[in-house]
Amino acid sequence: MTDAVAAKPVTFAHRVEFAFYRGLERLLAEAPLDVVAVAGETLGRVARRLSPKHRRLATRNLRIATANHPTDEAAIAALVNETFRRAGANLLASLRTAVMTPEEIEPYLEVEGQTHLRPNGSGTVIVCAHMGNWEMLAQAYRSLGDDIHGGTLYRPLANPLIDQMVRARRRNQGAEVFSKFDGFHAPAATLRDGSVVAVLSDQRAGGHGELVPFFGRLSSCSPLPSLLARRARARMVILSISSISGGWRMRIRPVRAKADTAEVMDELETAMRDSLSDVFWFHDRWRVDAVRPLHFYTKALPTEPAKLARVPTRALVTLPPDDPSAVAALVRLLEIRPDARLDVLDDGRLPELPHDDRIARVEWDPDCPPEHLPAVLRRSDESQPAPLDFALLLDGHRDLARAARKFGLRAVIGVGSPGKPWTRAFERPAHVDGWRWLADELLRKTPPPANPS
Repeated sequence: MTDAVAAKPVTFAHRVEFAFYRGLERLLAEAPLDVVAVAGETLGRVARRLSPKHRRLATRNLRIATANHPTDEAAIAALVNETFRRAGANLLASLRTAVMTPEEIEPYLEVEGQTHLRPNGSGTVIVCAHMGNWEMLAQAYRSLGDDIHGGTLYRPLANPLIDQMVRARRRNQGAEVFSKFDGFHAPAATLRDGSVVAVLSDQRAGGHGELVPFFGRLSSCSPLPSLLARRARARMVILSISSISGGWRMRIRPVRAKADTAEVMDELETAMRDSLSDVFWFHDRWRVDAVRPLHFYTKALPTEPAKLARVPTRALVTLPPDDPSAVAALVRLLEIRPDARLDVLDDGRLPELPHDDRIARVEWDPDCPPEHLPAVLRRSDESQPAPLDFALLLDGHRDLARAARKFGLRAVIGVGSPGKPWTRAFERPAHVDGWRWLADELLRKTPPPANPS
């Protein structure tokens, strides 16, 4: 455990939370695992009804994940419902699994590809996602054979009492636990000993990640699996955990030796497609920044990696009808993010737009009542399998900006006065260079040069 986590004071709230957690475990321990899973399904259905925020997030994520295999709105809704149902089942089942023995778990677990974990003189990096009954993997170290030992990289829990208990259980289950904040020397040493280390790799990696497509959409992904494998001269496998009748299936696939991050994420996507509804889609994996929606805050700029993306980053755009030079902002935006798609609202007075398949016109009336604007947003949003990501309102239309915020767009960039509802506002540029500078500002990480306008 890191010093920061070890030194974290235990508060009264932590003790109450821990007592509730242990009480829930004891309650669940009175019922068979399959009964607990059914109860969890009910919990998931209730959560779906009570949390519109998470419904929207799951819907957005699943639209992106299925954009290369387009489906209709009803099918997405059904998939979202099933995701909630299985999330509840997997949550409660994981709590129940944590206090079961391998012998008790065996009737509920089916394993495919187990031979890919057998020792062959080198360690094995297990790349997995947040999906299925995640406690099955921790328990599986004992059930897969006496010759298989390993550990897991994890983020320390906020509650130090629960964190300490989980770590102790992992050790009793034959699995080491490595905090992601402690560096990689310990997991690398474990791999060199011929053991296995599991790495959860489906969440956004932030500024420390590598920009590669994931489900076709450009994303910041963790390079850790391939980095660990190279340093420890270990092999890699991909693991999925899917719900099946009467339990769960763990499927293990080999990964090509010396695979890079892009290849690893492509293999992980394949594994997640074993059962999309078992994936925990409540993490904002493809979130755009509210101030710089074209940037990822990584060391590398996204322009070159974006050329490989098959699922676009989408923007709703308005242009000032009296300034044709504003089109320069769109041209520059497509230069720096070739994976972008722009839905330009057209009231019949638009200047000439570039002939580019990434630009689409959407009819609208800028003088329509504010209550009609959500329909404009929905029409644009639903015109493509992937959802809208941000609004770039270069005419400063405040009513549309308010509607975009209510619609759930994280970034609403405008030209005009600052403050609400904008997440960022610029002064109106006076010429072409100023408009191109504005587009660059949606990507720039370092302090900007002076506005040429």
